[in-house]
Amino acid sequence: MSDIESLKGFYDRYPEEFAAWREVIDVVETTAAEFGFREINTPAVERQKLYEIKSGEELLEQTYSFEDKGGRKVTLTPEQTPTRARLVQQRKDLKTPIKWYDTSKRWRYENVQKGRDREFFQTDIDVFGIESVEADAEVIAVAATIYERLGVADRVEFLINDRTLLDALLDAEGIENTDEVMGVIDDKEKLSREEFLTALRNAGVTHESAERVDELTSIRGPIAEEVDRLRDLAPDDEAAQDAVDRMADLAAALESYGVADVCKLDLSIVRGLAYYTGLVFEAFDSEGELRALFGGGRYDDLVSLFGSQDVPAVGFAFGYSTTRELLKKEGEWPAEELSTDVYVAAVSADVRDEALSFASDLRMEGLVVETDLADRGLGSQFGYADSINADTVLIVGQRDLDNGEVTVRDMDSGDEEQVPIEDLVDEVA
Repeated sequence: MSDIESLKGFYDRYPEEFAAWREVIDVVETTAAEFGFREINTPAVERQKLYEIKSGEELLEQTYSFEDKGGRKVTLTPEQTPTRARLVQQRKDLKTPIKWYDTSKRWRYENVQKGRDREFFQTDIDVFGIESVEADAEVIAVAATIYERLGVADRVEFLINDRTLLDALLDAEGIENTDEVMGVIDDKEKLSREEFLTALRNAGVTHESAERVDELTSIRGPIAEEVDRLRDLAPDDEAAQDAVDRMADLAAALESYGVADVCKLDLSIVRGLAYYTGLVFEAFDSEGELRALFGGGRYDDLVSLFGSQDVPAVGFAFGYSTTRELLKKEGEWPAEELSTDVYVAAVSADVRDEALSFASDLRMEGLVVETDLADRGLGSQFGYADSINADTVLIVGQRDLDNGEVTVRDMDSGDEEQVPIEDLVDEVA
């Protein structure tokens, strides 16, 4: 039977396990909705050309791509940003800010490891049409609020940089091939100091400038404090000073959102994808036991690649796989078990219609309610109710009905009480 099991990196999630996933997804989506982001729904398959435009060779090599029956080259969605850029371009009537979120599956053929799968959930949260510090801060605030509500705010920190700022600092150092140098900076955490300096020199950076780049990219700490340090280190150059001012404004906005204490400036954060243009950030396990939880940033030039509109954008894709590892480590991953509000047990077939009627009334109150579908005896029904973690069992018998009441059992305590039928919904709901 091994040949019909799920593929490596793809997972079967039965109801008990997926109940926990759903609880976490609900926290993410509810937070986004409360910030005014609106839910969209997009295709799972796109034209391969969509990812050839800007995503880079590394991503294209990881895609699940194939030719459909119409001879079209198509790809299972590996990320949603290009799709969103296409959607924005297709509608000229959208009012800004365009604030969207969506949770769906993505597919990448990667090496399967802890926290990295080939089929995985992501929730993308983006703001289109606004180029402002306020938009940047709101996106980070959404992400920080999610982790606060998941109960692990003290284990997550956001490392923030602005590629405009880093570019201005490199340019002020006389470094012209800033993209190549940023590529070296992006690898800094994997290199020793000597290896980093050597890589910079191999990229054409002078020894003196390499030392200074190492100093600048070692800056890491509370944004408001490090901004003051940057003012002293940055050259007296208009572009550099403007970039420092923007970072100071971001620090103030994050303070207003109440999330500044989980944010740090880190000039070594660059982000590998080709389309980031300004703000970049990554969420990390503050104790360093897990790889980056997810990342995001500003991609102001991407949407224009798909049409005539020039639309700035900022956002992130919330990754669940690594976050799940963190939540489990901290004991915050929800219980993997079913949850049922009420089980309605019919004592006999004669009262089944009344039992179904009670179940309908309770469902109208938004409760999760199950009834017997197998014509089982009362004892078996109680066993089933226990297996689905029913909080309450409503026992419907002819004698109680003749008295205008039903029996309600609390499954935790085992206590029972007779409740008048007219009070049933208020009593149970």
